[in-house]
Amino acid sequence: MSKKLHFLKPAEAAAIAAVLIVCVSAAIIMKRTDSGGKTAVIRCGELEEVISLDSDGMYSFNGIDAVFEVRDGKIRVNEAHCPDKICEKTGYIGSEGESIICVPKKIIVTVSGIESGADAEIG
Repeated sequence: MSKKLHFLKPAEAAAIAAVLIVCVSAAIIMKRTDSGGKTAVIRCGELEEVISLDSDGMYSFNGIDAVFEVRDGKIRVNEAHCPDKICEKTGYIGSEGESIICVPKKIIVTVSGIESGADAEIG
């Protein structure tokens, strides 16, 4: 009794290859667009605001004299009413721990990988 080996037909191999390509492409696209739950914590004196870096948009807050832009999991100061505009020139930040600081307006923007914006949780 000899057993006959069954090999894939060309159509079956093409279907499997197409499914693999779609799966790998989807994984790559999701990896590029996922900001990993990162947030930007914006502090200005006693005020503190937290922005998710998952949603693109322009943001402004009462008591904070600047406009912020979130795009592709990164944030930047889009408009600041300060003389040198160094905070605007910093550009986008998106890695955990990166900061933008506007000294004249006392604004600090820091990227955090924790949804709550807290540095640590105790207890």
